[in-house]
Amino acid sequence: MTQATDWTTYFSEIKLKLGARANGFQKIFDHLNGVQNPIIIETGTYREENNYTGDGCSTLLFDTYVSCHGGQLISIDIDPEACELAAASTGNNTEVIESDSVEFLGTLEGRCDLLYLDSYNISDWNNDWAPAAHHLKELFAAKNIINPGTLIIVDDNITSPQGQRLGKGRLIHELMESLGIPCFIDAYQVGWVWEELQ
Repeated sequence: MTQATDWTTYFSEIKLKLGARANGFQKIFDHLNGVQNPIIIETGTYREENNYTGDGCSTLLFDTYVSCHGGQLISIDIDPEACELAAASTGNNTEVIESDSVEFLGTLEGRCDLLYLDSYNISDWNNDWAPAAHHLKELFAAKNIINPGTLIIVDDNITSPQGQRLGKGRLIHELMESLGIPCFIDAYQVGWVWEELQ
C-alpha cells in the first residue's frame, strides 16, 4: 500500500475514474475541507481492487483524505473478505470493523462529520425497498453520532425516465424532504447536511 502525500494531485487523478460519482465526491471533500480532523464513518467497505467507476472505492478515497489531512475513518462491513481487503489497503488512520452495520452504528456515540451509507448492494432498481429500508435503519441507528453539520450521504441513486426517484437513498430522501432539510447533493450520490429540527 502506497499512501499519497499530496491530496490535490491524488484526487485530481482519481476523479477522472469516478464516473457518476465524480462531482459528488468533489462536493464531499470540499465540505470536509472546512472540518478539522474529520471523523468519517462509512458502511460498506472496499471489496474489489481499483473498481473506482463501479464501486467508487470510497474507502480508499476517505483513507487517503484522512492520511493527508488528519482525522479518522471507520469502515464497517459484514463481509470478512471485504474487511480483509480493506484492512490491507488502508493506513493507520482507518479502522475496519467486521459487523452488521445497523448493530454497530447503534453502539456509537459522539461526533461524526461524514456518515457515508453504502452497505447494501442494489441489483434491481425497480425493487429498491430492501436496500432503501436498510439505509433508513442505518440512519436511525446512527442517531447518537448525527449532530448539526454532519454530512449524510447515500450512494447508488437514479431517476427513472418517468421521473421517479430510485435507489438506496429513496426513503431517506423522503424523510429529509418531510423534515424540510434540503439536498446538499442530489445525483448518483444523495446527501444532506443535518440541521437541528425546529
